[in-house]
Amino acid sequence: MRLFLTLLAVLTISPAYAQDAETSADTVEEAATTDAADDPTYERRLALAKEMHEIWPVRLKVESALDRAARGAPPQRRAAFKAAMRHAIKFEVLEEESIDAMVKIFTTEELQEMVAFYGSPTGRSISAKIDEYQSELSPSFTRMMDKALMDVKTGSAPGNIQ
Repeated sequence: MRLFLTLLAVLTISPAYAQDAETSADTVEEAATTDAADDPTYERRLALAKEMHEIWPVRLKVESALDRAARGAPPQRRAAFKAAMRHAIKFEVLEEESIDAMVKIFTTEELQEMVAFYGSPTGRSISAKIDEYQSELSPSFTRMMDKALMDVKTGSAPGNIQ
């Protein structure tokens, strides 16, 4: 269940972190290693990351993931499951860490594009449909992961050394 929740969280949040394939590894590494005091774009990236979180709040995505994960629990235990998960998740900390990660990883231009896209009617529409898309894909992905884990446990995975 923990693996499923982790994968679900990654799948839920990942569209906000989709990075343009043209971005060079050097740009990402440079943004990650630059000290905020020495970086003239830091404040702008921070403002854009905060704006992105106003458009796409982490809490709403996590709540949606919890709703999907709770569907796997017996109906009489769903509310307790979600309450326990909410208690364990520190939403304010997660939000701060998400903003920090965006500032660290994305360039100013990338953040501007994210804000423009996800703030547009089309971007909002796509964002609203991501949960439905993931719900459609999740059963197939879960079956594949379960099979892969079973293959690894039983030693029948390709490349296993006996």
